[in-house]
Amino acid sequence: MNILIVGLGEVGSYLAKVLSTEGHAVTVVDPNIDRIRRVADLLDVQVVQGDGSRPDVLDKADAPAADLVLAVSNDDRVNMLTSLFGKRMGAKQAVLRLRDTSSLQRMRTFFKRNLQFDLLLTLDDLAAEEVLKHVREKQALAVESYSEGRIQLHRLKAKAGSDLIGHTLKSLDIPKGMLVAAIDRQHDVIIPSGDDRILADDEVFLLGEPRIVGAFEKRHGMESTYFRNVIVYGCDNGVTVKVCEALHRNQIKVRLIVEDREEAEHLSEVLHGVVVLHADATDVNFLGEEHASDADAYLGLSDRDERNLMSCQLAHTLGVRRTVALVQKPDYVALYQQLGIDVAVSPRLLCANRILAFVRSRSISTIASIEEGKAEVLEVEVSPGCKLDGRKLKEAGLPKGCIIGAITREDGTIVYPTGEDEILAGDHLVVFALAKVIDKVLTLAGVQQD
Repeated sequence: MNILIVGLGEVGSYLAKVLSTEGHAVTVVDPNIDRIRRVADLLDVQVVQGDGSRPDVLDKADAPAADLVLAVSNDDRVNMLTSLFGKRMGAKQAVLRLRDTSSLQRMRTFFKRNLQFDLLLTLDDLAAEEVLKHVREKQALAVESYSEGRIQLHRLKAKAGSDLIGHTLKSLDIPKGMLVAAIDRQHDVIIPSGDDRILADDEVFLLGEPRIVGAFEKRHGMESTYFRNVIVYGCDNGVTVKVCEALHRNQIKVRLIVEDREEAEHLSEVLHGVVVLHADATDVNFLGEEHASDADAYLGLSDRDERNLMSCQLAHTLGVRRTVALVQKPDYVALYQQLGIDVAVSPRLLCANRILAFVRSRSISTIASIEEGKAEVLEVEVSPGCKLDGRKLKEAGLPKGCIIGAITREDGTIVYPTGEDEILAGDHLVVFALAKVIDKVLTLAGVQQD
């Protein structure tokens, strides 16, 4: 695809890296000459310095020939005008990222019709949704669902002392209806065979029927509990408000710690049913008085990464079962997890990954990215007459670095396949694949690639 990216912040730079690596023709626009030079030196992309909201700059970037315009700068005005002008100049599709969506709540149809965007994304909404998912789902790390929730992918850390560690996968008692689909070992993704072993601190991806995966977790000491008591450290931002409101609606007791007095007073007025506390989130004496150690989860949702980090570390030390931290700088995600925080949520990476899913949506139904695109989880429909149609899995010719975790038949039946199972046209395959073999997998499935 010809893809035009306007804005080279964290979102735009990440998208430029992944999309150019996948072979798309990428053009980037940004007014900052240093950002432009840095991207030009590192990536195989076309660069244009300038204001992406100006038609002459968009014309120079060949917006009329773009299959997709990604308006992802940090300026809402620039993004709205980029979407509008880009579509009117001939771009086929546009994705619009906004920070402030308050006006859209009342006039969404008006804005969509006049700005002509095809997908609207806001960082606050994405981040709040992700944080709530980790509280609701109760697993230690991310959970993704497929086939209307009948297939789940759980990502769990193998902690020292687990009876999973040191054994080959073929020697483990892995139940029917579940498989170990991938292992993330120190940021290196492995699509395992039966001879691979799970090591301490590996992140293990389990794919299967939710009931079976849950029973496996429980049997191996990874059982989670239902949350009723959550402490939130936040501020007067959209993520804090959305998460607190949603938790309260779900009958979860919420105590919100706010360090700024004026913000605390305002939030106490707008958040009904939430206890708002004006205090220092790293004050051990205060947390002791509040019995923080009894909390099921601690969420660090302020706008300050370092304070989120410190407070989550302290909560973990006090014995809080789950810590989730909001990370404004995507580079901090891996650091947070190394420091013992269970989940680090980066709004910018969420936004970028949602856009990647949209880019591929014409040929792939669902997608998740692992380790910044080193591997992908794809849900692919098998086309009639393709090389996989009518083949047994063991005869399918799938490349090394790929595994089919589940098959959803046209009648809704779900199969967790063995080598003897046959792949049929119309099947939906949940596929784990390293980035280097994705094109071959899609070709075998008969997926038309742009």
